[in-house]
Amino acid sequence: MWGFSPGFDLQEGVSEPRADSNQVDASTSSSEPLCVLVLSPGDIRHVLATIARSRRWKKRPLHIYLYEKSPECLARTLLLLQIVNDWEVPLRQRCNTFLEVFGNALVQGRTAEYIEEKAKQLVELVCNESGHLADVIDLSHLKMKSRDALVETFQSWHTNVPFNSERLRDQRLRHYYENRYDYRNNLVDWDYTQFKEWRNTGIAFEFGDQQYTAPNRTMASYTDAVKKGHGSVSCRGYWLDIVVGPYISFGVDCYRNTTEVAVFNVLSHLHEIETGDIYKMKKVGMTSTHWFCDQENVDARKRAQRIVESFEGVKVHTEVILLSGAAVDLAKKRRYQRRFHHVYVSVHATNLVTSPDVDAPMTTLLADDAKVSVESSVYGTRKNHFRRACLYSL
Repeated sequence: MWGFSPGFDLQEGVSEPRADSNQVDASTSSSEPLCVLVLSPGDIRHVLATIARSRRWKKRPLHIYLYEKSPECLARTLLLLQIVNDWEVPLRQRCNTFLEVFGNALVQGRTAEYIEEKAKQLVELVCNESGHLADVIDLSHLKMKSRDALVETFQSWHTNVPFNSERLRDQRLRHYYENRYDYRNNLVDWDYTQFKEWRNTGIAFEFGDQQYTAPNRTMASYTDAVKKGHGSVSCRGYWLDIVVGPYISFGVDCYRNTTEVAVFNVLSHLHEIETGDIYKMKKVGMTSTHWFCDQENVDARKRAQRIVESFEGVKVHTEVILLSGAAVDLAKKRRYQRRFHHVYVSVHATNLVTSPDVDAPMTTLLADDAKVSVESSVYGTRKNHFRRACLYSL
């Protein structure tokens, strides 16, 4: 439920830069939409970076087709977009909440209640196509079965639904380390202290003296497991990565340690979405106490009006279309053939490149002069370690 490469702007290499990022020249705008396909990214890092930097390019409708096989991943995508779009929450608080939900196995009690509140709003989005994201998210490409799975996932995020993430994650760690479990601290002594803390507790991002005690139910998902005497069954549990960590998506392309880097990068995206300006920070200290956005000193009404105008611009020119089902079937559908100007393929979908379908290869999705980006395994782990971290038997 997080990616293994830094987020980047999907318009890079396929769109023309705007001469002056502070001016909009209607004569240079295009009515033809730029269509981008993102295959199994694991999170919204690329979508967030693309939306945030959309004003750097010549004005053009942007259609982002986001494919995820798992309904839990799609549900988390909608939740994180909902948090980004919740402009009534102050920018820094929204940034912290985003990272807390994104990377922590345990969250604050108030965050768990916030997740439940947003989950109810997302049910309205899926069932009635109403709410903050209704003008940005297109659900028409999802089958009713996929919509029902989304609703079921949102309902599982309510605080009265049992989910012992600490116990489930500990089981994963015991299965991964086996007889080395009691010596796991020594096994990661080459890592930074912060990474070691995440390895043991699942808490990646901490802010101030906050207490993280409530389970992050958005990390619950199903996987195929083998039960003795019953064969293959679907098992609900904590099946996220326990080796690499959630720092790669937002915590690489900058400086300082990963929490500060992630805070700065997410804050930059949120600030640029709201204002259209690149975020600049005064160098006064660490993120936990002194990092601030210049907008905090702006009159609240003017700031709110500017945010509304900014989001209206995003809604008009940007659309995120959710896709699910079997990835190999996308190339078989005529509506997607020769449609995409840029296709991003994550490590989870590289089989579409290495072992293409003979009757419907991925190349049928590409428009003329299209760009294809394939995620590498630079930040990943070795295959045998990955399999041992993910496979589980009951």
